[in-house]
Amino acid sequence: MKKLYIFIFVSFFVSGCLSFNVSNIKLPSKTLDLKNSKTIATFHPCANFSYISNVDDKEYGKLFIEYINLDSSCKWNGFERGFFEELFKQTLKIKSMKIVEQYDFDTYEFTTYLINDNSYINLIFVYGANSSKFILDYEGKLSKELISKYKHSYKSEYINQKRFLENYDKSLVKMANFYSYFSKESNRYLD
Repeated sequence: MKKLYIFIFVSFFVSGCLSFNVSNIKLPSKTLDLKNSKTIATFHPCANFSYISNVDDKEYGKLFIEYINLDSSCKWNGFERGFFEELFKQTLKIKSMKIVEQYDFDTYEFTTYLINDNSYINLIFVYGANSSKFILDYEGKLSKELISKYKHSYKSEYINQKRFLENYDKSLVKMANFYSYFSKESNRYLD
């Protein structure tokens, strides 16, 4: 038990202090330049390579990105986007968060939320076999551009509405020890 406490302490200390550079993120027909971002590595025994990044992009404005690469011996203990939404709401003490628009294309989910009945924010959720990427798109510009690549007639009804601007910087990976977002799979077939 003592080793677990030491591991948790070291994980929080290291993950809060270790920053590094992620130069870009590949999206459909788009590479997002992250040279002017603040990127911090996050650690958990189930995560191979994970980070959070706060980006202030000239073209798209403020973005928050969390990338999680789950070890193949681990599994999510629920739906990833639901975990992200709940931590976002809880951290920023959001009273209501309603989905007003949602599109699914390939491995992408684009969701527009009405926050506290007065402002909007977009979430881009990119999922793969062992990886998940969450992009909070504060201005909605990146979401609009990516949705338009799949649905050419798309017009955003919410991009010019009041936007939700409160800073978010929490990590599912960092909070996984408290909320059990993921865990090691049992090896019952190896016996």
